[in-house]
Amino acid sequence: MFDFTTLRQRRTPIILVALAGLFVIVASLVLPRFVTDLGIIVLPLTLLAFIAVVTLFLVPAHILPAVALATFALIPARVLPQDGPIGALPLTTMIIVVWAVRRLLPAKADARPAAPAAPFRSATRYFALLFLVWTLFTLVRSTDLQASLGWMISFSAAVLLPLCIGTSTREAYWIRRTWLLLGACLGAYALVEGVLRFNPLWGTLFSMLGLTDHQHWSVYRADASFGHPLFAGLFFAVACALAIGVWLRENSKPALVAAVFSGLGLVATVSRGAILSAAIAIAFAYAVSLVMRGEKRWGKFALLAALMIVAVIALFQFDAFTARNSSIEAELSSQARDLGVWVSLQAANFTGWIGSGPGTSGITGRLFNEVTIENSLLQLLISIGLPGLALFLLMIGSAVAHALSRRMVGAAAALVAYTVCIAGFNAIDALRPMHLLLGCLLILALNPTRADAAPPLDPRQGRVKVHPKRGYARL
Repeated sequence: MFDFTTLRQRRTPIILVALAGLFVIVASLVLPRFVTDLGIIVLPLTLLAFIAVVTLFLVPAHILPAVALATFALIPARVLPQDGPIGALPLTTMIIVVWAVRRLLPAKADARPAAPAAPFRSATRYFALLFLVWTLFTLVRSTDLQASLGWMISFSAAVLLPLCIGTSTREAYWIRRTWLLLGACLGAYALVEGVLRFNPLWGTLFSMLGLTDHQHWSVYRADASFGHPLFAGLFFAVACALAIGVWLRENSKPALVAAVFSGLGLVATVSRGAILSAAIAIAFAYAVSLVMRGEKRWGKFALLAALMIVAVIALFQFDAFTARNSSIEAELSSQARDLGVWVSLQAANFTGWIGSGPGTSGITGRLFNEVTIENSLLQLLISIGLPGLALFLLMIGSAVAHALSRRMVGAAAALVAYTVCIAGFNAIDALRPMHLLLGCLLILALNPTRADAAPPLDPRQGRVKVHPKRGYARL
């Protein structure tokens, strides 16, 4: 008789060997262009990558999204291969794919109770499904099929695939913990970098690899490990908003420390859009927290407004920000953004407001002007049209609503910060590694990480306690 138990026991090593072999084949196609520059070192690098792939199938599955987030934050996309299949599916997103495969495999499925009924969570998934259907429709009429397919693969794997997974409580716990820790540590590093006006660690790495320096502005802008101040600003803005929301709801001192250092790191990037997004998200978190507490005194809301005004005035007194704001490059950037709005409207009208195909906003925009459209939402308007942009915002909005319905202010504020910040540069359409951040934020917003955030599974069975390692456990 055939032994199915033996087959199950042997399935894991079989999968590991098959995937490792596939990785070696892909690496042989992708890495040759690096041999001239790296020489024989490409061989140990390939072996190291092979070990990394095997490790992803051996470590606990629930930490993989946090591992992907940490990899994104600590290893700049500039130093990773961008050719071949990796161009469509960034290495950090591959970790999410491995996590999803492990969660979806029957033999690896966790015995976790189904999530309680949640209309906003269901709405997020429905909007995501409609978004996928619409992008497939725009794919058919794409002006560049290769670019559109690459964008769809990246976005689907990093953002839509995690929505197919059931309860991800432990994943959300580790994502939140990792983001706060990285925000605090890298924020402190960015502050030191801003004082030194030199990136001692990653700057040296870029120099060793012969990569160009992005420091061409009138003031020094810290970029920490991200390779660009805009990328760092986005990460710090989300970390600061998340930390403030957690602190307001849980009175967590570590969260407050993370908020302070990530906020200081954000200021060191001198990224105006990111600073504005953090301010909006923090004000949102504060106002929502007051409402959740049943606060009826308008004096506290007036205090919030006063604090925001004082913060804006104090920020404008910051020397680097003042110099940046009054520089010629800032004026040119503002003019380019204004021109980008006009180009976006013209390009969207040119396609009948239904899009020219995913990931093709740059191609379509250049029909009218060579300016770079530094607004992700406008890029989506061009590439997937007005219906696609609306579904994208509805997907995020329903996730924010779900987080608020579970009193998870930090996750909701983080999503708000991300959405506002990407409206300041070309993050979604042009920078595929950025898709990972949205996927992690959706996991965080749709899954509770605290006991008071989780509703009862059954009113007759009492409330549910959320344990960081064991998931749900009835009280």
